[in-house]
Amino acid sequence: MISKTSQAFQSRSSSNVIAIPTRHDPKSGQHVVRWKDIQQCFKDAQYVLHEGQAVMFLTDDDLEDLIPLRIAHHPSVVLEVVGTDDNQVGSSSMGTSSNNGRDLGELSGVTSSSIEAVSVTRDVSSMTISRTERNQTLVVRPQDRSLEMAVQPLPSNHFLLEAGDSKTQQETLHLFQRQVDQVNQKMEEVLERIQQTDQRMEEILRSTQQADEQRQHTQHDMQGQIDNILQTLQQMDLHKQEDEIQHASLQQLQHQIEMVQQKMQQLDQETQDSRQQMHNIQQQMQQQIDKVLIDVQKLDQKAHQSQQQNEQLLKQMHGMGVHLSPGLTRRETQKAFSQFVHARCLVQDVLAEPSAKVPIPRLFIILPAPTTVDEQGGSCSFRFRLYFLCECGSHTMTKACDKPHEVHLSNHHGYDLDNQDEFINKYGSYLLTMMYMVKHGAKTRGLTVSPLLGLNHANGENENIGQLVDDTITYLQEATGCIDRETTAHQSLDATELANLKSYLKSSDGECFSGGLSQMKVQKGHYVWICSDHWRECFEPALQQLKSNLNASGGVWKGKEVKVSVTSAVMARLFYNSVGKMFKSEILGSRRSLTEVDSTLDSPQSVSNPMMDILDGLDGLESLSLDFDRFTMTVKDISGGDVQDVVITIKQLDAPTSDDLEFIQQCRPTALRVLGSLELKDEIHFVNILQRNLSITSVRIDCDMKRCMDVIDLVKSTRGNMLQSEDKPALRILELVHPEIKVKVLFKGGSPAFDVDTYINMETRSVDPIESTFIRQYGWSITTLVVPGSFSDPLAKLLYESVQEKGSRITHLDMTPSSLTTPGLDAMNQVIDLSPDLTYLRLSLENLEKNEQRKNALDLLRRHKDRLTALHLAGALTAYYLSIIACEFPKDGFPSLKEYFVNGGDADSNNCGWFTSIGSTRMQRIPLKAFGTNLALSLGQWDILINALDFSELEELHLACPDISRERLEALVDCIADYPSALPLRRLYINGWKLILGKSFETRALIKRLREKIPETKITGIESLIE
Repeated sequence: MISKTSQAFQSRSSSNVIAIPTRHDPKSGQHVVRWKDIQQCFKDAQYVLHEGQAVMFLTDDDLEDLIPLRIAHHPSVVLEVVGTDDNQVGSSSMGTSSNNGRDLGELSGVTSSSIEAVSVTRDVSSMTISRTERNQTLVVRPQDRSLEMAVQPLPSNHFLLEAGDSKTQQETLHLFQRQVDQVNQKMEEVLERIQQTDQRMEEILRSTQQADEQRQHTQHDMQGQIDNILQTLQQMDLHKQEDEIQHASLQQLQHQIEMVQQKMQQLDQETQDSRQQMHNIQQQMQQQIDKVLIDVQKLDQKAHQSQQQNEQLLKQMHGMGVHLSPGLTRRETQKAFSQFVHARCLVQDVLAEPSAKVPIPRLFIILPAPTTVDEQGGSCSFRFRLYFLCECGSHTMTKACDKPHEVHLSNHHGYDLDNQDEFINKYGSYLLTMMYMVKHGAKTRGLTVSPLLGLNHANGENENIGQLVDDTITYLQEATGCIDRETTAHQSLDATELANLKSYLKSSDGECFSGGLSQMKVQKGHYVWICSDHWRECFEPALQQLKSNLNASGGVWKGKEVKVSVTSAVMARLFYNSVGKMFKSEILGSRRSLTEVDSTLDSPQSVSNPMMDILDGLDGLESLSLDFDRFTMTVKDISGGDVQDVVITIKQLDAPTSDDLEFIQQCRPTALRVLGSLELKDEIHFVNILQRNLSITSVRIDCDMKRCMDVIDLVKSTRGNMLQSEDKPALRILELVHPEIKVKVLFKGGSPAFDVDTYINMETRSVDPIESTFIRQYGWSITTLVVPGSFSDPLAKLLYESVQEKGSRITHLDMTPSSLTTPGLDAMNQVIDLSPDLTYLRLSLENLEKNEQRKNALDLLRRHKDRLTALHLAGALTAYYLSIIACEFPKDGFPSLKEYFVNGGDADSNNCGWFTSIGSTRMQRIPLKAFGTNLALSLGQWDILINALDFSELEELHLACPDISRERLEALVDCIADYPSALPLRRLYINGWKLILGKSFETRALIKRLREKIPETKITGIESLIE
């Protein structure tokens, strides 16, 4: 399937269509295809044609070809690549070739009928036309056997298959069906015309035969009358002398003879007219038959060409492992082939989709296990075992490797399955696609899969893997309901689905469920899983040579980090001449694995041209970092030597040298980072860098709240002055970052206008006048606000005044109202009411010892109970809060609550039911995301709590109860293990001091069972019990 960002090419000497990915050209702002990429796929490529016109290379303003050479992207068009051999053919042959190719495309659908024999004669006076219903054959036979014509269907297993892209095969199948329908319609018209002619001939023959019979009968009667008259005349002549009276009778008889003769002449004329009409009709019929025979001959030629093409395509299908039963009807054959082509499309879609970094291999199949006993009593008649596939291919081949690398089963015994029915219900559609891939083979994006993987069964037994694959496909088709319909499209599994896959795999050795495979990065954002043999083959030679060259250049290799110190231009030249060239020729030539280069230099003067030459041709390089004394330059998003992003990180801003400023300007930075707070004395240097580098689009500074407003004003004024001086600064983003505050200033285009987005966390510092000033001026820009118990009434009033004037943008509010009195709480109530985008509201009620504070806390709950998303109760009065809240609010009184934590005190029987019911979905509209408590619960209360929890969306569970015994742990494990689906739980804390002291075998077994159910969950508090 050709994506929207790929260009389709086709060689004149081949029918295969090849998709080459396009690249985004920043100079022209469009997608292009590099000439180098075209020559890699078409070795003898000379030029490219589109509709007979040459496709020209892109040029600059001086009409010089851009380097590297490139052509523009032509979406939804197949470009024709002309090679060296093709150039020898003249333009006339070129046109003929195109026409022939078009004719073959038009004839590719002629399969429903073919002319078996044609014998023509001009004498069609007697003809029989019949059509046998058994084999749909039309036979035209004259009685004298001089003309015989038959039309019968081709063998039922003839159909079309185009090699190459699966989408092209699907389109070819549709074209094939349409052309078959057209030929069938044409043949029906021919048959109808012949039948109409036959009917007309029969009518004319019957009419002529009746006229002949009537004429003969009349002639016979007239002849009898004439004979009687002659006989009478003779008698009258004998008696003429005797009877003169009969003279009048004789005259009367002569008159009758004249009338009879006139009648006979009239009949002769009618007979001649009938014969002439018959002759004309025969000529018309002959002309119609000649026309029909010409149409039949044309159909015969098309059918013959289609038959030859189909024979070739059948051989290709046979080579791909597709065998069709000769007894299938044409409709059954077409349906089988349609399903086959659709399955190949799904396989190529999955293989062609880039795979991100995932926790488990993405390609896997299942095959029947050696035993057929259903050990778990499920509904399956036999058990399956899962096997991972090694994704080796062109990306794992070195120059010394002659044998192509193909996808194969990993060298592993496979994994038995838990909950097989549920596993197949969840992954059945994807598995069916993988099984089609194994059965028929596939090839895309450097991956080649031979039919049946070219291997025996992974368990080493002498079984027919083809039969095992067929049995698995049949089972999956029945399980997924894909027997009588095309399989459902299924894209690659995402990281979450692959992570959940582990929960269905059994393992006795505690491995990481990788099937003996290791993950490898082959290009930016694309990873594959390969076996240990191919891993060593890829890396070992190149790594050994790399280590040797690095050691010779004074480099140090520690683990995954390589450090090289280049202290002079001479050292730089020696290093990049030796190691840099080896990167290109060895590592990147065999496998593009190098993604980062980090170099340490004394000063910008040590950078020479050879050092920058490393960018040329390193398509796989993602970043290059040059570390100087005062600053670091990091080059990112490198594509074919074209730099998209340059980041300058300044470590020391005081008194930069002219060489430093010159080098930074030559780098054309797009981003500026300043480490440490921007002091007043360094502002002049900072402004100088901004003014010299108009290409900077973003600035990030480590800045606390004390300097925050001054830095914002400094950048605003500097940018405004640059705009007034007709400079065009690209600066759009200013970020001020500190643990207590994060401010993002967004500048709009070429105007002084700006917008601000602010995050403030006051828990990390004490309140001072600086905060008051910032809230007064920029309180309206706050989106996240975390206020501790020290948050005072004056600050609350300032915040209310700011949002009252310009509106509130707060989306996240975490508030502990310990220090607020009634005026302060009234102000915060107004702020909450003026925040329409507020999606997270957390109240922490603790240390409320005064009656006024308790009353205000309850007022907060009453007023905002529908918007409250998190409630934390803590302190010595927790039990008191629980009792009041249980009486004040119903069990479903907080419909939006997602987090609920209770720490401190004991739960009595009056409020335990309300406390435990909060965790149940039945009592609220939204399931909890986080739940925690350290209440001292009885065993009965513990069971009520655990069974009431809804784990469907629970991500964090904090159980700090002081008396968690093995019995209580068993209740928790039973509840989690019996949950019908995978759990989203990410963190689980269990106060396990009592469990750790016991360290019984039963406790360890419970922990192991818990870990098997939630393998991805981070479990704390009982680490020493986890094996």
